[in-house]
Amino acid sequence: MATAVKPRAKKKSTAGVAGGQLPLRGNRRGELRRESLLTAARDAFLENGFSGTSIEDVVSRTGGSKASLYSYFGSKEGLFGEMVSAGCKEFLRNIAIPTTVDGTLQKTLHAFGLRFFKIYTESGRVKLMRAVIAEATRFPEFAHQLYHEGPQQVRIGLSAFFRQCHADGLLHTPNPDLAAIQFITLVKGHCQLRSLFGLSPLALPISQEVFIDSAVRLFLNGCGAAPATTPKTRTRSRP
Repeated sequence: MATAVKPRAKKKSTAGVAGGQLPLRGNRRGELRRESLLTAARDAFLENGFSGTSIEDVVSRTGGSKASLYSYFGSKEGLFGEMVSAGCKEFLRNIAIPTTVDGTLQKTLHAFGLRFFKIYTESGRVKLMRAVIAEATRFPEFAHQLYHEGPQQVRIGLSAFFRQCHADGLLHTPNPDLAAIQFITLVKGHCQLRSLFGLSPLALPISQEVFIDSAVRLFLNGCGAAPATTPKTRTRSRP
């Protein structure tokens, strides 16, 4: 007698699950857990520095196990690097480097300069800078990462904007990279230094708005659109 052949069970489709990852529900749970660990790590690192923070300190703030932290970040160094990267992304998103002129160029630069000033003098931003600088000798890769993912991206984005303004005749910035560096220095140089030293950003009794307005005017006085040149008239010499 022939035995009946049982039909094979159909394999569950994995379509839509990229790279063999867990289903969406599992991914979302993992994402939330990862974000929780990253937030706890940021708080710990900014309070105690890299050297003063242990993996146990981070896990104790959120619960769970060290194994799950290592599975997400690999090591304490990897966790710190992720914190730096997340901080840079948030910074770039919030300062919103201009790509077009909104109203007037002076108004556009003033709005950007004020956003930039407020964000880089925030307490958390200053603490992140201090934490990275403190480890720059032992872990130069952290300092390089912070620069390349943060300040360098600001320079590149602002340079592209100034290049377009030069092409449109709004600015005279034949070297837009240099112009971007000069504008950034006008807006933050002295104030960021004071913030890192634990002082109020502004050394003078003026508002942020007045400081930024002065910096923008100074920049435009030096890099404003070049006036049209008129041909020189020759003077005839008297016989």
